[in-house]
Amino acid sequence: MKRQLEIALIFCLTTIIIASASAGIHLSRELLLNPLFTRMDDTTNSGRFINVDTFRLTILPPSSGVQFFKNNIVFLSRSKNERKMTPSQISFGAIEAYYASVEDSVTGRHIIFSPMSTFSYPCDAMTFSRDYNTVYFTKIPKRGNKEKIFIGKLIPNSTNPTELFSEVQPLDFCGDNFNYSHPALSSDENLMVFASDRNGPLSGMDLFISRKSGNQWSAPENIGDSINTSGNEFFPFLDSDNNLYFSSDGLPGYGGYDVFTCSFNGTGWDKPVNLSAPINSVQDDIAFSINKTDGKTAFFTRRQRLGKAEMQLFRVSLSQGADNQNLLSVSQVFTRKTVAVAMLPATSMAKEVKAAATEPANIRTESNTVKKEEVKVTKTTTVQKSAPEKDKIGKSETIVLKPESKIETENKTVVSKANPSPVEQKNNVIYRVQLLPSASQKNSKEIIINGTGYKIYEYGYLGSTRYAIGEFSKLSLASALQKLCRQTGYPQSFVVAFRNNVRSLDPELFK
Repeated sequence: MKRQLEIALIFCLTTIIIASASAGIHLSRELLLNPLFTRMDDTTNSGRFINVDTFRLTILPPSSGVQFFKNNIVFLSRSKNERKMTPSQISFGAIEAYYASVEDSVTGRHIIFSPMSTFSYPCDAMTFSRDYNTVYFTKIPKRGNKEKIFIGKLIPNSTNPTELFSEVQPLDFCGDNFNYSHPALSSDENLMVFASDRNGPLSGMDLFISRKSGNQWSAPENIGDSINTSGNEFFPFLDSDNNLYFSSDGLPGYGGYDVFTCSFNGTGWDKPVNLSAPINSVQDDIAFSINKTDGKTAFFTRRQRLGKAEMQLFRVSLSQGADNQNLLSVSQVFTRKTVAVAMLPATSMAKEVKAAATEPANIRTESNTVKKEEVKVTKTTTVQKSAPEKDKIGKSETIVLKPESKIETENKTVVSKANPSPVEQKNNVIYRVQLLPSASQKNSKEIIINGTGYKIYEYGYLGSTRYAIGEFSKLSLASALQKLCRQTGYPQSFVVAFRNNVRSLDPELFK
């Protein structure tokens, strides 16, 4: 009897949701998360912070969407729509890639992406380097029937901002008889996420990662069972903070493919979180991408699951509600509620932080040694990058702080030397908690966490200012503060490490 009631309730919920979607009604988050219906572990609650509007651009196969190119989008279009055609020419023209600026719900003036050589490959299945001089894209080689990932160089010419010269061979790991598609490049360009069926036909498309060493890419590694399922995981995208977005028809969702996100935690990704309505629907929602230049705009495609498989492009932008919450990018809207951690009561968490902070630490100063690290920071000098360092972008350690800066704790002052000794180089690793303060907190240079004030440290990364609090020589101390931050209104917070005043992404520092 209980099972029959569950089946009846599921049928009723499904009927209500389909009818509501047809009528343009957004159901409450509580109903959508009913365990009898979706059994989702978590979703975002983004509806009041974003605007989702249809965008007037026809999506032509083999593309399933668009990709950002600087402040423009790249898409496929028929040449007859872009050039003057004579009757003797092909009636429908040729399919070429173009790019154009985004203006309200339409594109601006179209510019051919590769004027001297045809580029008619899926535009959603491409990714660019930071300087947009290198592109990784998906195509089927002349000799073969499997998709492979190729690299191309974008070189300006006298009449067009770009010209594509692609490599003849695919990337190193694409030499076997599997599909490799939709590459997504990390912000430091040393990591690539892509989709492949290399696990076999029964596993569908899964997400894999490859790491770059010199000019070579490593053998693919499965991204993990917390993300990959027995269904298909496809269309990966990495934002400027390396948060992962992808579509899956194997994870619990609204129907068909849904878009999910996984927050980057410094060494890997947290578990997937459904972006929920209005992004996801009972149709296939795919090819999600964000403008990495300013992070304020995103696009995705909704594909009909039945019939002619028509595709509609949607544009995502920030709403006034996001401004009120000081959410400066689309990614911040989706990742602010995505951290899945075991939360302790505020009083217990505060005790954990205070207890951890009494552990001895070995930070050398110019005149003395600090024997204890206090979580509470009462005074500090804001750390900023000096002018000559603003353009420094490295491979694994990319963020350079001011060569000499003073950081004051409750009783002691730590001076970071520009040229530490070998012993200091070995031990001089500092952990902080990065988060997003409000505008008033940025002005006051302080954040109150559970009744305790923490001074804000500022540093530059990929052209943007980042904010962090705390200073610890042990990862456990910073992790304790991170947990407290996540519980008290900063769910996007994560631990960052600095070695000799340089931001480090070394995985060994987070073990």
